[in-house]
Amino acid sequence: MLRISYSRRLRLLKVGADSKRHISSSIVQRQAVPAVATQPPSGGFLSWLLGDKPAVKVPPLHEPLEGVKVPSPLPDFVKPAETKLSVLPNGLKVASENTMGPTATIGIYVNSGSMYENPLNFGVTHLLEKMAFKSTLNRSHLRLVREVEAIGGNITASASREQMSYTGDAIKTHMPEMVELLVDSVRNPVFHAWEVKEQLAAIKVESAEASKNPQTLLLEALHSAGYAGALGQPLLAPESALVRLNPDVLHEFIAENYTAPRMVLAASGVDHNELLSVAEPLLADLPAVPLTQPPVSEYVGGDWRGQADTPRTHVAVAFEVPGGWRNEKDAITATVLQTLLGGGGSFSAGGPGKGMYSRLYLRVLNHYGDVESFTAFSAVYNDTGLFGIHATSVCAFCNDLHYAHGIYLKLEQIRILFLSLIFNFTYNADYSLR
Repeated sequence: MLRISYSRRLRLLKVGADSKRHISSSIVQRQAVPAVATQPPSGGFLSWLLGDKPAVKVPPLHEPLEGVKVPSPLPDFVKPAETKLSVLPNGLKVASENTMGPTATIGIYVNSGSMYENPLNFGVTHLLEKMAFKSTLNRSHLRLVREVEAIGGNITASASREQMSYTGDAIKTHMPEMVELLVDSVRNPVFHAWEVKEQLAAIKVESAEASKNPQTLLLEALHSAGYAGALGQPLLAPESALVRLNPDVLHEFIAENYTAPRMVLAASGVDHNELLSVAEPLLADLPAVPLTQPPVSEYVGGDWRGQADTPRTHVAVAFEVPGGWRNEKDAITATVLQTLLGGGGSFSAGGPGKGMYSRLYLRVLNHYGDVESFTAFSAVYNDTGLFGIHATSVCAFCNDLHYAHGIYLKLEQIRILFLSLIFNFTYNADYSLR
């Protein structure tokens, strides 16, 4: 009885295998690539399991299929895009780099910032940043915003002590529209009284918020204490100076500083000749005023202390970067030094391990629990700059003894770092900067 049952099961299994082989063969014929589909069916996995031999040998996967072209691999070295520069007859510079990608970034940069202000217009740079992309002679503010939205663009403006920048991003096909919009915003602002009044109110709110931001206050204090002259002037508009700012002051500042030799139109992701054909008719009539010497700034060093109702104490120590960006070697050294030191907060907000392996984190934050933040920073300009370390700690840790100890920690870390540089420990910084 057992033998009959076993034979019946074997016959049923062979019948199932034949039907399965027929189904799998038809599927292979429909789905296989042409080079394989023309061959007879091989049987499938169940046939192999039952000991059947495939009728035709299937080509192995590591061999290319007949009639299928394999694309050539990418070259080991891809030549970077070339930066092209043209100077218009009035002295305005146009620079571009045709990079890959669907979008283009265009910017107008003006050699004008808070260092060009005087006691009669302190804060005008800050206000100009707020008034960027408002109403012009050709567009209302609403129309300007709608046009940017229509081309899927993005516009921003920022002010610094040396420069004003107006930038825009858009798809490459909308490059002419973005260039025209940027030029119109820079050359033809109206400065309606109600718009100026609205932005002055916004600056008052922003100044009140900045007074509660220790990092912003310390950076401003470092400049006022470290420099005598133009760079020591505040970037944020003082509240006492806002009463003197009006549309006439804005127009006068632009007429004096927004001249062709002090402006650069730069773009990434566009053809240089196409950019010139669009920009030259819009910018060729700018006045070609001869360049003047920039305001003088002298690094003198100093000390600044301020009282605040806060449970924490913030301390910053900074040194001069002589020569600024014009001294390329020292400027790059300061950048590498900042990367080597690193630092951050005792709480890693960006996820586990973010910044926890930098020198300042390992050698300071890991050993002093009362230190909440210890970070390297830099602010480099054309002819000078600042490099330093900012620390945050609880007030109890910062009595006279510990205050001096905190300064010692900063100087000691810089000394140790320079010793590390002597012994060629710059590989990690170079790798992290790539």
